[in-house]
Amino acid sequence: MSMHTVWIMNGKGGVGKSSLMMVLAWLYDNMGRPLRLIDVDDKAKLAEFVGHDSVLSLRIGADAEALRVDPSLAYSYWDQLAAEILDGDTGVDLGANMDRHILQWAQKSDLGEVLAESGVTMDIYVPVTADPLAVTGGIDVLDAVAKIFPDSRRILVLNRFAGHFNAYESTPEFNRIAAMRTEGLIVVGMDGCHSEAWTDFERMKLPPSRILALNAAKLAQQTGLGILAAKRAVGDYASWLKQLQQEFAPLVALRPD
Repeated sequence: MSMHTVWIMNGKGGVGKSSLMMVLAWLYDNMGRPLRLIDVDDKAKLAEFVGHDSVLSLRIGADAEALRVDPSLAYSYWDQLAAEILDGDTGVDLGANMDRHILQWAQKSDLGEVLAESGVTMDIYVPVTADPLAVTGGIDVLDAVAKIFPDSRRILVLNRFAGHFNAYESTPEFNRIAAMRTEGLIVVGMDGCHSEAWTDFERMKLPPSRILALNAAKLAQQTGLGILAAKRAVGDYASWLKQLQQEFAPLVALRPD
């Protein structure tokens, strides 16, 4: 069975990269193909949610002193990411502004060619919110990865958490996205979660599996919600997750082998 890697990228922050990675990781777990999770971000948000023992945190590269001693580390530092990808199924969460650095390293190292020769399949998810900077950042990433990873499957995720995209449908950016769809780009939606405890789940750093297992009475005690509100909160989250499962499970199930 070939190795598979899932990358989530957008140079713009706040578009839902880590939330999407946690949902996809949950889906892959349920499919019996768990991902080795890797975050490339100084904030290490993914590790805070699923546990530092469960995530390889590569941070943002070699530190300044190490680079002064050995400037080649600007690129070679990331070779450990390639080693992980070639060793097993992986999920890579790239923090804001890290896409440029990683793509430069990937291009210089011919990573796309190495993965293709090694039989590693690749899905690249690019989430965007209804924000011009997020959409532009997403298009830039999609253009770059099409050149560097021509064999990858590219998925644009319209994250509606902060609003819908209706006002953008006739813009040049969405015309470009329409053209990309004719070239194989997959576009999926991701609605926001309306659970009354969403901010509490974020504050408590809970991944999907732990939220689904929550006891309503304990949640009420920890958040100050009433018992009925706590039950609704968990139920609404479960409904949201089920909706995402219907949206993304076909991509996970139909991933190339």
